[in-house]
Amino acid sequence: MSVQDARRPDKCKYLTNMNNTSSIMNLTTTEPATLSPSLYSYNVRIGLACVWILVAVLGLVGNSLVIWSVVVSKKLRTVTNAFVVNLSLADFWTSLSYPWQAVAVLSHGSWPLATEVPCYIAAVQFYTGLGASLYTLAAIAFNRFTLVTQKTETYSRWYTPGKVSAMIAATWVIPSIVFFLPPILGIGDFGYDSQDNTCSDKDGHPRGQEYNLAQSLGLYPIPMLIIVSSYTALYIHLKRHFRKQKRRRAQQGSPSQGVDGGTVGESTVSFTVVNESLAMPVNDMTQGIRREISRQQLAITKNLFMVFFIFFLLMSPYFISLAIPSSRKFALYGGTISMLNSCVNPIIYTAKHPQFKLVLREILRCRYSQIPEPSDWLKSVLSRRKN
Repeated sequence: MSVQDARRPDKCKYLTNMNNTSSIMNLTTTEPATLSPSLYSYNVRIGLACVWILVAVLGLVGNSLVIWSVVVSKKLRTVTNAFVVNLSLADFWTSLSYPWQAVAVLSHGSWPLATEVPCYIAAVQFYTGLGASLYTLAAIAFNRFTLVTQKTETYSRWYTPGKVSAMIAATWVIPSIVFFLPPILGIGDFGYDSQDNTCSDKDGHPRGQEYNLAQSLGLYPIPMLIIVSSYTALYIHLKRHFRKQKRRRAQQGSPSQGVDGGTVGESTVSFTVVNESLAMPVNDMTQGIRREISRQQLAITKNLFMVFFIFFLLMSPYFISLAIPSSRKFALYGGTISMLNSCVNPIIYTAKHPQFKLVLREILRCRYSQIPEPSDWLKSVLSRRKN
């Protein structure tokens, strides 16, 4: 056997090793393209799943109570409360997605069930619900501004049942367009996202960042601008009004002019707010163009502003993370913070809103006969129980 023949096995072994090394290198280089490892450790995801399940329970129960309150009491069936109920419906709708989000976040790189349909539905619920909440808060803020600053005739003309229905429909249509239109046009996609382990937009899509930006711009700046503008203008209006009345009391020293009531600009408003040091009668109650704004209405306005402020703190981090690619890893934490909004609003209504507080208290005590101004349905139920 020649020396060349003796070396041939080593040469074959060398070529075999080279092929194996090449295969390993190819596997190493191609694996990240086919697999999208999670951005978060499994222990972190377990903690987030526990939070989401808790928020789901609180959100579903709390918002159900708010909606049920309006069902059983006519006293709560006002224009403003129509928007409040819509807000609770949006929060309830969003809360329905959280259990499926928990399933997704505990998965190992792929959707664990046989069909991905629940994940698609959860993504729709999450984004349309959050968008409807934000646009509803914008509608509430503008409603309070109009109620306080405009004449009764103007308010009644702007807030007819048909127009209110159209406004509420718009709070759902706009987020739906923002969510569905980009994927229809080929910009991004939604479903199971293996990077975040969530049912949301798919970051691995070639135009996924454009989809994130479209959601951030379509759901956040416009309603936030309406909210900030409405509450700022409302604050300035009330501040000028009370300052004017304080100056009038100082100049005239008349008890009849010493109420927290009077005119503001071209809008004539009569307040029935009475504090401990100034318990005086209200002026011009006989004039048809004047309307009362009670202590309760002001309390409701402050309460709704609190709802907005908390919503702003909870929602801003998530939408900012969508708009900024470098903060993508924070998106899951921002999304978790935003979920808390679904269970916060009912707590605020119970603690601060005078009308809801009264009705909710009787519901929790199962004293339906004590509910003020019961609905016709509740009356019929109570009458059947007596019989």
